[in-house]
Amino acid sequence: MMNRIALMTAPILIGSAFVATSAMAADTNTATSEGIYSGVGVGETRVHDGNLHAFSNDNAGTASFSDDDDTAQNAFVGYKYNPYFSTELSFTDLGDIEAQGNGADATLSTKAYGLSAIGEVPIYGGLSGYGRVGYAYFKTDGNGNYANGDSVDNEYGGAPMYGLGAKYQFSDVPVFVRAEYTRYQLDSNYKLDTAMGSVGVQF
Repeated sequence: MMNRIALMTAPILIGSAFVATSAMAADTNTATSEGIYSGVGVGETRVHDGNLHAFSNDNAGTASFSDDDDTAQNAFVGYKYNPYFSTELSFTDLGDIEAQGNGADATLSTKAYGLSAIGEVPIYGGLSGYGRVGYAYFKTDGNGNYANGDSVDNEYGGAPMYGLGAKYQFSDVPVFVRAEYTRYQLDSNYKLDTAMGSVGVQF
């Protein structure tokens, strides 16, 4: 898993370093308050208030999540209109969640494509706090079976997403880092939370 994360993030990080270095040569204060930005992140997904009835038509019985967390990865691109407001497109791989019990053996793999509005509040220097409100199209692939032999259902559709985070924008290069907690409310019986760290470039 860590090798896959490294392979995904290495091209972006190398590109970010190249852009930052070039920008420093052109200007000693290149951080911008508006324009396009992009980045990648990695963190952890954890099930919040979840059960298999969302995927089973009530065939799950007493099955519970035996492994309720996994590595999360994402990539994003957005546009910052001013120091306080941005919109952002994102792709998040929420990892694999496993459930067992009462004869059930299931794995749920979820990916989400999101569109968010972000409100940012400067705190001090390059540090700011922000809130995210958005909507995500998600697809959860179910693998495995229930005790009665039925296959685990796939689920897909739209769901709200919202989160809180902190961001630090470096003053001498157009690079920022973020730490964020986000909830994907995929179903009343299945909510996923992510704690994510990310790095990005403000172009």
